Amino acid sequence: MLTWQEDLYARHQKTNKPLMGAELILPELGEPHGDSAAHERAWLDAVNIRVAELLDTDPGLLFSHLYRLDISEASLARILRTEFPKDIPEAISREILLREKQKAASRKANPRN
Repeated sequence: MLTWQEDLYARHQKTNKPLMGAELILPELGEPHGDSAAHERAWLDAVNIRVAELLDTDPGLLFSHLYRLDISEASLARILRTEFPKDIPEAISREILLREKQKAASRKANPRN
């Protein structure tokens, strides 16, 4: 069984396209805005686990991902300043979800074709 990093690398090599959006954090989940609140909650829970893992093991990588996900520094600073330490992964995950929804709405409102 492949680790998530090996799977991510293999998929990138096969498609040769840059990794975008939340797939940087957890590639196997796909879009966060599914057909139900249950799908969204499951997506958020999975991202929360990964964010907590990265905060503990490689915060630099997490912050790099957040930059590429276009999470604003102001939002991140607010989270780090106002949340209890145990709530930081959940707050960052909610911010990722919010940003992914904003990007999806923008793509829908401004189709390329």
